[in-house]
Amino acid sequence: MRSQIPVFSHQLSNDEFLHLIPDAFQSVVFGTVDAAGNPRTNVADIELKADDRLIFATSYQKPFYQRLKGHPQISLTALKGDETLNSVGFDLIGIASEVGAKYLDQIFQQHPEMQQISGHNHSERRGLLRTFAIKPLRGSIYDLRQDPIFQQRLTFDTGK
Repeated sequence: MRSQIPVFSHQLSNDEFLHLIPDAFQSVVFGTVDAAGNPRTNVADIELKADDRLIFATSYQKPFYQRLKGHPQISLTALKGDETLNSVGFDLIGIASEVGAKYLDQIFQQHPEMQQISGHNHSERRGLLRTFAIKPLRGSIYDLRQDPIFQQRLTFDTGK
């Protein structure tokens, strides 16, 4: 189960923003580009924040995987709340890169629902997963629960 979203102040740091995504938002919408340059979207879970990056996994058999490999710049967005004026949303632009299986154990440990999603073919399903890290470039958060509405833009170190 994901955490509740706290009330924000303009002291929100980049690190707090990045932690908020896997801690509070269940699923996010990924914007990608296909080989023909057409926009596409997918829903996936951001599972971890590690080393100033966001971590997620997807199957290498999906078109989503091929789009990430072919054009790694992505856009993320999510909204959490029952109605407009009690919602919090964010957007993030970043670069996704495959990082091997080093985070898979941690993902499965912190998110036991992954076992249930994998079902009886757990080891076979896990073998299909590829882990990606998102290096954030810039983002925004909007908290419509506050009056006036809270908005903050964030930029991240783009150094290597």
